[in-house]
Amino acid sequence: MNDDSHQTTLPVEKPTPTPLTDTTKPASLGPQPVAAQKGLSKDPPLSLNSTESSRAETVSMLKKHYQLAKRRKRWLKIAGIMGLIVILLGVFGIWLSGENQAFKMAMLRVVSPVMSIHLEPEMVSIPAGTFRQGNLQGDDESSERPVRDVHIKKFALGRYEVTFEEFDRFAMATGRPFVRDEGWGRDRRPVINVSWEDAVNYAEWLSQETGRRYRLPTESEWEFAARNRGRDEIWAGTSDQEQLATYAWFNTNSTGRTQPVGTQQANGLGLQDMSGNVWEWVQDCWHDDYQHAPTNGSAWLEANDGTCGTRVRRGGSWTNSPGSLRSSFRTGYSADSRSIQIGFRLAQDID
Repeated sequence: MNDDSHQTTLPVEKPTPTPLTDTTKPASLGPQPVAAQKGLSKDPPLSLNSTESSRAETVSMLKKHYQLAKRRKRWLKIAGIMGLIVILLGVFGIWLSGENQAFKMAMLRVVSPVMSIHLEPEMVSIPAGTFRQGNLQGDDESSERPVRDVHIKKFALGRYEVTFEEFDRFAMATGRPFVRDEGWGRDRRPVINVSWEDAVNYAEWLSQETGRRYRLPTESEWEFAARNRGRDEIWAGTSDQEQLATYAWFNTNSTGRTQPVGTQQANGLGLQDMSGNVWEWVQDCWHDDYQHAPTNGSAWLEANDGTCGTRVRRGGSWTNSPGSLRSSFRTGYSADSRSIQIGFRLAQDID
């Protein structure tokens, strides 16, 4: 036998398996080195305080916008209500002013210290011309003679007599008492109970308010315009007495009082109430006749013994008969006196 058959076979030693390492878990749960912690991320750390601050600012800004919108809405609502109230008050005021003259006057009195409340008259342009002034019918009226040629420069004359509506504003603005209307009404009725001096003061006030020179017409200007540029018309608008009632208010049709201006037919120049309704003050001092009277249309004042305490009035009134309404008829009246028959209209120079 071979010796090999007697060799003892040594047992093979099996290697002990190396345990697998779990790479999903950290090798150690203990504290990591500082260098390892820093190596986890290169981004700067987030600040909780800065995020909360930004959110607070946003909320605060939204609250401010909300408060502003809420406030704006409230003011718009208030403004709308106030606007409606103003409109209603305006409508009510317009209605009430038409119904209540005292209310209208009170409103004008409130605003008069801060703004002008004047009303400008409607003026009619009167062309230049030459006419024969005086009584052309040959009646025995010495004050209207001698008849003479008079040249009139271009000027303007009020279409209507000055009304209470206009004169009351003057009284209010200057602190004067209102003149009496005798209970007949005011507004568009011709103002009465005014002296010659009152009329001059009104013209001066209106000139200051408007920057345009208003004045009383001269006697020659007044007659030239009444007779439609000096035509041979007995009354302003007609020579037919049967037609007079369509042009004038006088004793047979006035119902015993003045009437609103502009309600009768106009003469050929568009002027109304030149005959009747109220007498009208003119500039001139009283002279008994036309001896030595000016021929250039200017006012005749102190020259040749003019009596300036008495001023000329023209046109007749609501109380007079047709004879006193003639366009050439003239009479005088105390300059500082007032009458329920006398008013005036304005003239204006035209360059």
